[in-house]
Amino acid sequence: MLARLAILAVTLAAAAGCSHPQHLMPTPVGFDDRGGDPFAHTPATMRTPPMPLFIAAPRKLAPGNPPAAEVFETVRTDNLQLGKVRIDFDTGDVPPAWPRLEQLSRMDDRPVRPTMAVAAWEYYGRFWTGPAELDEDKDVDQVSRNAFSKAVNAELHASGQRNIYVFVHGFNTGFAHNCGVAAEMFHYLGRDGVMISYDWPSKDSLFSYNADKATASACVRGLRQLLVHLAHDTDVDRIHLIAHSAGAPVAIEALHDIRLMNYRDPADLVRRRYRLGRLVLVAPDMDLRAFGEAVADLTTSLPERTLLYVSSRDKALDISAWIAGFARLGQPLDALTPRQLEFLQDDANVELIDVVNAELKHGSWLGHSYFHEDPWVSSDVVACLRYGGGPVARGLRFDEARKVNVFPDDFPERARASCRAAVARHDEIVAAERATVRGTPPVTDGDRPPAK
Repeated sequence: MLARLAILAVTLAAAAGCSHPQHLMPTPVGFDDRGGDPFAHTPATMRTPPMPLFIAAPRKLAPGNPPAAEVFETVRTDNLQLGKVRIDFDTGDVPPAWPRLEQLSRMDDRPVRPTMAVAAWEYYGRFWTGPAELDEDKDVDQVSRNAFSKAVNAELHASGQRNIYVFVHGFNTGFAHNCGVAAEMFHYLGRDGVMISYDWPSKDSLFSYNADKATASACVRGLRQLLVHLAHDTDVDRIHLIAHSAGAPVAIEALHDIRLMNYRDPADLVRRRYRLGRLVLVAPDMDLRAFGEAVADLTTSLPERTLLYVSSRDKALDISAWIAGFARLGQPLDALTPRQLEFLQDDANVELIDVVNAELKHGSWLGHSYFHEDPWVSSDVVACLRYGGGPVARGLRFDEARKVNVFPDDFPERARASCRAAVARHDEIVAAERATVRGTPPVTDGDRPPAK
């Protein structure tokens, strides 16, 4: 017992949020200077080091007029606080210039490591997510929603792909760190569309695992209402979800609620109605049984595709399973029973991806944040989110014996070729994806969840 507690302390300490400013993640291998250019279709308005990042946070606002990195307390509320921050990228040049940032962003061995920092905060107001009868400021609430939608639409109309990416962070992280991770992912997504960080109030403490898991569960309704609002009140074509660790059950349960709210309708109609795109679950810290129940209610039929990344080197999920006493969704495949593994493999809309080969070459000791720290894995995540395409087309290989997608030894060459081809077909891909959502009205007021 003492040995396990010691491992727990070391593991959670390694999982703690980064100090700030943060360094830009390693270049995703498919988008380095030999691969596809991630900035080939970056809108002109985004070709500058500072970047806008939208925030929806079920957190209590910090008192007074705090610095941008201290906007929120670690206290949950029934309000979604809506706003936008500016992320500054620093390349060491004065002043920082876009061509230099673009160049460094595609290098494997950078002479300078660009940093990111939260530099400004623009507040649009609150979005009430509690019981309707307790909302005493409905008019104020609507003004906030309208201001948020107007700002989101301004960015969507300046983009080539009217996509919204929603990032849901994991355990033991702070606001500024979450902003940095969302920003660097959006940077390699070509800064095309809108990125929203759904910032549920982690305690940002390695000793608050149970509190964080409980808080994450309590923030499901807020994410669901955010998704409904975006589909109803913005001009989005697709809403993609990226959820890490303890954020994965938040994303799954929000989609589960939407599926149950629309259980009479075919999945493809609900998908178009809510503008749902791809769902990426990375190292998901979720009870495998709870995921199975969501699948049984056809939740994974809603996204165009669900990508499930797992690793046999993920020590954080080993500890999580020990604490909970039950298998976690993102655990190593050899930790699952044959029946559990068969269950995951049988869902036709789920891509099961084992990252162990990538992690053996580039992974950290903890092996839990590979979606942005490992250049092989981040390449696959970015490629699928932005361009779609199946796993083999993205450079992965299907292991027939284990019935899982893996990273082959020649993945860098495969990924570079795939990303070059996807960038060349960018306009064709955008046109084809846009055609699938046109002609289907977005969610209407009648489709909104009833007040409880």
